[in-house]
Amino acid sequence: MKTRAITELFKESTLPVALLDENEPEWHNSAFEALDTANRDTLLAWATQASTGDSHFCEGLRFELLTASRHRLLVATIQASNDSTRRLIRELLPALAEAGDPWLNTARVLGPLLHWENLAAVKHKSATADDLLGHWRADQLRPPRHLPLKEASLQTLYAGNQDSRLLTLPAQDNPNDPLLAGDNPEYLLAQRVDHDSGQPAGYLAVWGNPNSDALVQAAQLMPLAADMLAYQLKCQSHAPPEQEPEIPEYPADDLTGLPGRAAFDTTLEAFESHYQHYQQDCLMAMLDINSLSSINNTRGIEFGDTLLRRFAEKLRHICRPEDRVFRFGGDEFVVLMPYRQDPPPLQKRLDSICDHFQKEPELAAFSISSGIASLGEAKGSSDDLMLLSDQRLRNAKSARLISNR
Repeated sequence: MKTRAITELFKESTLPVALLDENEPEWHNSAFEALDTANRDTLLAWATQASTGDSHFCEGLRFELLTASRHRLLVATIQASNDSTRRLIRELLPALAEAGDPWLNTARVLGPLLHWENLAAVKHKSATADDLLGHWRADQLRPPRHLPLKEASLQTLYAGNQDSRLLTLPAQDNPNDPLLAGDNPEYLLAQRVDHDSGQPAGYLAVWGNPNSDALVQAAQLMPLAADMLAYQLKCQSHAPPEQEPEIPEYPADDLTGLPGRAAFDTTLEAFESHYQHYQQDCLMAMLDINSLSSINNTRGIEFGDTLLRRFAEKLRHICRPEDRVFRFGGDEFVVLMPYRQDPPPLQKRLDSICDHFQKEPELAAFSISSGIASLGEAKGSSDDLMLLSDQRLRNAKSARLISNR
């Protein structure tokens, strides 16, 4: 890997930084030069033996390692806990406790905190593919997508003897990485997330063109975020085991990133069969955004499309990993939430979505109509569940029309 970009990034840093090539000193900045000679020698000797994630304290600073191909980057950070660390703990802990996918919730908190152009929370799925579940880009969450591991530079994180953190220069090392989706960033930093067993669960990654302070901050906060996410995954794995229906994958809708009617039909059939075999109930909500055509007429189609994308994202946020969200088309959506004991408070969560949008002046009149029913109410029949949910949706829309007269 060419190292000019690394040296240019850190040469003006006020914190000591040194670069090793195959364990031999290659470059250091003036702040590293200013350290006591004995301390410099001790740090370089430690860097040849340490693993990514290890720390060494010297002259009131904490030194950490970033690995980049055959290179080792020794970076100093301030030893004392800083505001960003406290903010991460304060915001990520409750976010992980919320309903919704923990990978997506991690990206939702960590993305705006780190201020890189992109942040991804990627779940390791199989030997050939990963799932990008949380992608923070341009100050908003993007739809999830599958990532083939072929040509993925970060697949080396899953090797047993690989360090848990990697720094790469994508334009030089792997411009075809599917994670980057056509971006041309200068830096890519990734932190592996491990299961309690030690097996890789996935990784957190940032990429873009940061300054040296942003890179150091990411190197500090991402291991902590990975540990917190790993703990949440551990808690989920200790929940009572459930048999889950096997559901094939379907392509996502281009606008919202949600699967469509064909995926819904197959999924509902699987939940019906699962109910009959394991008595696991399922809550279903048929949803309509009220007056979307009026919004399109007054605010424009582009505004309406953005609203659909944002609404789809909010639906994903209120869902757990086992829940499913679909777009039927237009302004129609469906949510399926399997459960065994008490049904999740779906209507309350839908109300919170409405409250969120209504705080915006241009969406003060935003509302949705919903028809919610369970497989248990329909005696395990998916056809009857559809009819019951649809009837309740119609009743809700009729009641709304009456109240607006």
